[in-house]
Amino acid sequence: MKQWFVVFLAALFLAACGTTVTETEPEPEQAESPVDTAAQEKAVMIAGAKTHVYTIYTDFEQGSGFLFNDQGDILTNAHVVQDATFISLVNSDGQEFAGKVIGISIDEDLALVRVEDLAGKEPLEQELEPVEAGTPVIAIGSPENAANSATEGEITQTDVDFSEVFVYEDLYEMTALIKQGSSGGPLIDATTGKVLGINSVMLEDNPEIGYAIPLYAEMELLEGWAANPQPLPDDQLMEPSVRGAYFDEALLSSFVEAYYDLLPYSMNDPELNYYSSYLVPKSQAVEAVDSVIEEYVEAGRVFDSVVPEITSVEIEGNVAYVEAGAVFYYHEADGETGTFDHRRRYTIVIDEYGDYQIEHVEER
Repeated sequence: MKQWFVVFLAALFLAACGTTVTETEPEPEQAESPVDTAAQEKAVMIAGAKTHVYTIYTDFEQGSGFLFNDQGDILTNAHVVQDATFISLVNSDGQEFAGKVIGISIDEDLALVRVEDLAGKEPLEQELEPVEAGTPVIAIGSPENAANSATEGEITQTDVDFSEVFVYEDLYEMTALIKQGSSGGPLIDATTGKVLGINSVMLEDNPEIGYAIPLYAEMELLEGWAANPQPLPDDQLMEPSVRGAYFDEALLSSFVEAYYDLLPYSMNDPELNYYSSYLVPKSQAVEAVDSVIEEYVEAGRVFDSVVPEITSVEIEGNVAYVEAGAVFYYHEADGETGTFDHRRRYTIVIDEYGDYQIEHVEER
């Protein structure tokens, strides 16, 4: 009999921004290499998706899940939370939340976990129609407890059925690798950025192929749980020991580096402010970063790469200060190359959903 393991894999992506202009000698490799726009789009998708994906811990399992709606409901596999007496969820910035199961189907291997602290946060866009074989996909999750990992592949077959412990019908078969701990993470259309399904299964005798439960086929069940929660009795649940929102030097450094990674994409296409999810809405930071984009962008100029550097991190209660710099490499239409040396001090806070956000930006 085939042995199977439920798995799933995810990743994220990061990098940078600029301020002082200096000309350098032409660098032929940069000038001759066109910008890979497809790679940029995927990087932006992953960076945006990571703030909606959570690592799930119970007293028995470690898995993945993602925000399903604006009620704070996290979608995952039933086998991740089955028989758990507590459920703890950790976001991309290391903040922990307590969750309770409000719906579970052992037959279909699906569960919905409500996190009250996430109510009001907008979910990723969802694909509610079936897609065809050949669709490029990205699988995101926490395989083997490696948070926010991502793998790419394509759907190789649709409408796949099989059953072992669980009954699986109409699955997407894919080449995006998943591993133990990835279960419950989102499968995303690499072209549209929409969630296609829930990464759920890998067969032990063929680990190069994974399977995801199509989201469109389960909407009635999931929306029913969200509208009419069926929580487990309180005497079967134990509140996890959950840390409140907190700052961590390594997480702050990764956050600022990820923000820097998105800036060149917006400089190459100013109409797309990919970096906005890293900023407190309507804050001084929004105006400051928008002005940098306007300053650096010129017709025919293409940003090729960015090299960020975190120089200091200070944590003072509920506010953190990160001093960082980055060198942005670009080339002009005529092949001439140059750099921007960008240095700033960032004031960072934690929003109501436990995500880091930049509130204020100062030149250094």
